[in-house]
Amino acid sequence: MTEARFAVYIDQFQLGGEWSIVPGDSGMNNTTRMIRAGNRSYVLREYNNHRDKGTVLLEHELLQALQKLDKPFQSPVPVAKRNGETIAESPDGTLAALYVFIEGSRPSVTIQAHIRSLGRAVADLMLALGRVSVSYSGPYYPYYEIEQIYGGLTTDVLKSLVAAHPEIKAVEDQLMELQKLREQSRNEWEHLKQLPRQWIHGDVNFSNAVAIGDEIVGLLDFEFCTVDVRAMELAVVIVDLIADEDQLAWEQISCFCEGFSGSLHLTEQETMALPALIKLRMLDVVLHFVTRLSERLDDASVLARMIEQCNRICSWTGRHERELQQLFHNSLVRRL
Repeated sequence: MTEARFAVYIDQFQLGGEWSIVPGDSGMNNTTRMIRAGNRSYVLREYNNHRDKGTVLLEHELLQALQKLDKPFQSPVPVAKRNGETIAESPDGTLAALYVFIEGSRPSVTIQAHIRSLGRAVADLMLALGRVSVSYSGPYYPYYEIEQIYGGLTTDVLKSLVAAHPEIKAVEDQLMELQKLREQSRNEWEHLKQLPRQWIHGDVNFSNAVAIGDEIVGLLDFEFCTVDVRAMELAVVIVDLIADEDQLAWEQISCFCEGFSGSLHLTEQETMALPALIKLRMLDVVLHFVTRLSERLDDASVLARMIEQCNRICSWTGRHERELQQLFHNSLVRRL
């Protein structure tokens, strides 16, 4: 049954031989499968977030623009179907795309060389995306316009969610702390609009990267690309480096910044804004998972875990805001 489900998409491509599905990991937002055909490997991605062809076409336009650039990392290459298009569709309207497999393995946050290399890769990605020219701005709002997307998720709505799910009731205090931070931060988000903006990936993390040995060689999953504050690209990654143990968190963040600054530097204003961007990313994640629960894509325990994680990271960032700004200034601003 599973193979028949994916055959609906795969049979739209000319792969030059019999194909088979190779067991492997799949993402949370989409369903992915590795496909083997002859001596070549591909990744099939089924889009579970939306059925908007324009969104996938934009992703593919950006990826094709990146392929034309001389850059030190690999990015996904969409495979054309028999008719020359790059989007496959099932009878019920679900969309999918096939990409050339990038050889390597998933990097680990426990390996300092991977953290440092991911810093370099993020800087190289920002330099590359700063050079692409795509006229369509995309369907996704910049992070700082979070209320354009989630404005309907008021305190009363969140309290109703708490009342309906015992798992959320257990973390109600943390959810309300996040909601309080959201309300207090709205004026600060307005100032973010003055920072340098460009195309960003918006979801770089260790599961969206490919490593060979100590080096990051590929970056994946460009689905959420949008024009936004460019420093948000760093904030998204740094979130994953804020470990439970303080010393480890500082070591990992410093290591990432060291890798990043070898290729690119930020402005003083960007480094000062990074803690706010980290908290904004976490609030966006929580509200995203609130939406997923309402759409029955996850159960309440998934949201409860996200609330705990996001509250921990926001609290830590708030307590260490000045220290973080100093670290970012010392490591990311060009010294004259």
